[in-house]
Amino acid sequence: MTTTAVVSDSTQGLDCFSQFYQLFSSVGSMFGSITECTDSVFRRVEVQKKDEQGNIKFYPKNEKIVDPQTGETKTVSKHISVLKYTEDVTTGDLYMDEEWYVVAFKCAMLTLGIPIYTVGKMVYNAGWLLYQIGSIAYNAIALFAEKISNGNLSEAFQTFYCSSIQILKAMDTHLTEIVMAPLFGIGCELAAIYGLFKPYHGRKYEAMMEKAWQHNASYKIDLRNVPARPGENCWTAFAKDFKDGHPVYLAHCFQVRGNTHEPRIIVNKVLP
Repeated sequence: MTTTAVVSDSTQGLDCFSQFYQLFSSVGSMFGSITECTDSVFRRVEVQKKDEQGNIKFYPKNEKIVDPQTGETKTVSKHISVLKYTEDVTTGDLYMDEEWYVVAFKCAMLTLGIPIYTVGKMVYNAGWLLYQIGSIAYNAIALFAEKISNGNLSEAFQTFYCSSIQILKAMDTHLTEIVMAPLFGIGCELAAIYGLFKPYHGRKYEAMMEKAWQHNASYKIDLRNVPARPGENCWTAFAKDFKDGHPVYLAHCFQVRGNTHEPRIIVNKVLP
């Protein structure tokens, strides 16, 4: 009864120093785990989760069954409370319950996708920076000329000053992203390659580095998880969400789904 139900996650942003710290800490931990036995560090567990009132939560699940009389396959909807995960026993973190070869296959796909994703992230930030500089400069020039023509010299130069600050902030944000993208890309690539040999370890470290790359934003607010809004077509909604800065996780299925140390998560059974 595998599920992809999500649990609470931090959305607190990370500054540049914290991102670098998490990146190199993750890389160091990854190489330190080479001598560990995967079987002794990860285990499959069944858990139940409580809501804020302390009641057991139920999750919808569709299951296909074959009618014994007609032989037809039907989809039956039911609600389950027991969820299966893979637990990292050293931290208590829970990951999606997937076989090692499935995780290894995903790591193989990531080794191909991460370079493209990294270049795309750099191009996006460069394009967005040029757009912001052009937009700010255009509006500033128009407002500056208007103030000058009205004889408001102090307001004109105040407009110039404020616009310059906006441009510098945009440059700081996007140039930092452009510089850091190759570093995080290399880190995630190493973790994905490591995952070919130790799938669960590779998944763990790729998830850690990608989350730091996304400024610690929750995978639950990933661009693909934004709910549909009535009255907006697909392109309008996509452009709006993209502009709002929703993170785009390359491997959101690798992210932590909860922790067994949380009071609202109950471990019922350790599976073989």
